[in-house]
Amino acid sequence: MRWEYLVIKKSLDAEQLDELGAEGWELVAVASPGHFVLHHFFKREVGK
Repeated sequence: MRWEYLVIKKSLDAEQLDELGAEGWELVAVASPGHFVLHHFFKREVGK
């Protein structure tokens, strides 16, 4: 199994998360390196 990864460095609302989920992206982590900054880390299987 191979994976591809996506990092988004901004806040996302529920609609944006739903769109990414519909594209096969799975949210695996959220980090906050600073005040009011969120980094979302996603993965999905290559070829899906």
